Amino acid sequence: MPRYFFNLHFDDGIARDPIGIEVADLDQAVAEAKKARIEIMDEEALDQLWLDILDENGRVLARVG
Repeated sequence: MPRYFFNLHFDDGIARDPIGIEVADLDQAVAEAKKARIEIMDEEALDQLWLDILDENGRVLARVG
């Protein structure tokens, strides 16, 4: 299974994901990123952060936010 990484972007910077998650495909990675984003922040602050989904080579494949 491919590994995807979720880098969290916010007003003051970025938190890089050093571990990643193994899921079947990009669609599943996007679904997991959406869940993670909601868990991280309350709804009032959701517009202030986003997650980039990267592949194992560091390429940004999608953005959730």
